[in-house]
Amino acid sequence: MDRKLTLTATLAAALAGLSGCSSSDDLGPRASSDTRVCVDDWGQRIDDDSCEGGRRYAGAGSFFYLRRGAPIPYYYESVRDKKYAKFGSYNRGSGIYAPAPASTNMARSSAVARGGLGSSGRSFGSRGG
Repeated sequence: MDRKLTLTATLAAALAGLSGCSSSDDLGPRASSDTRVCVDDWGQRIDDDSCEGGRRYAGAGSFFYLRRGAPIPYYYESVRDKKYAKFGSYNRGSGIYAPAPASTNMARSSAVARGGLGSSGRSFGSRGG
């Protein structure tokens, strides 16, 4: 009987952990200090090299300034999205703005739907006579 109790407790803990990992409200890493990210004309985050040195050419970006504690968007996420926009501005305030941490210099991928036992699961075998 102890074995059932252990298995049940372990399963409950695992399920509780999974629900925290897959939240649709997950904003990712937070800025530990005032932070700047480079964005294109559509507000999508791009590589900082496009903003460095004051270059302004086709495809170049502008810095978007996030305050301490703000969620940091990954590449190609829009700072115009309400989950980011309320934490920053295109206007640089006073102070020093650090570049975003290297751990956020990547694109977040979306989940990929694979075949399974959904509606296509009914088509196993054949209907022969």
